[in-house]
Amino acid sequence: MVKQRKGFALLDVIIGSAMLAVGLAVVISISSRSLTRQTNAEQQIIAAWLADELISMALVVGPDEYEKAFPKSDSFDPPFSQFSYDISFDGDSEYLPVHTVVKVFWDSAGAEHSINLETEIARLHGEKADRLPAEAVDREARYWEKVESRDAN
Repeated sequence: MVKQRKGFALLDVIIGSAMLAVGLAVVISISSRSLTRQTNAEQQIIAAWLADELISMALVVGPDEYEKAFPKSDSFDPPFSQFSYDISFDGDSEYLPVHTVVKVFWDSAGAEHSINLETEIARLHGEKADRLPAEAVDREARYWEKVESRDAN
């Protein structure tokens, strides 16, 4: 005599559906956390680039001229308007480097984040030097000279 098991297939479908639901919930949870972390890392990279840009500008024009020409605290232009900065120069000596601190901060998910960058920048002294080469550099001619000398060997 063969016994029939009624409802066993239905029980299999219910258990399988529950396992699938748990698996999908885990995958969605992990992917949302991963996306949040990726966005945070992207914002940190952008903040580091912006801080480096401010330090580079202070280095090019010199700390004294930077203080006269640019604001010490402001927000960046679009598309980086969510980022703001503070830059400070500390040093009274005319011949010692100026301690420079750049702080870039932004809001993300209701919390304020920031990145600090510190360096020493020497003051610019004397006349601005002419940074043009003494004679024009013909890079194309140099390239072809190297190619011809390599082919000759």
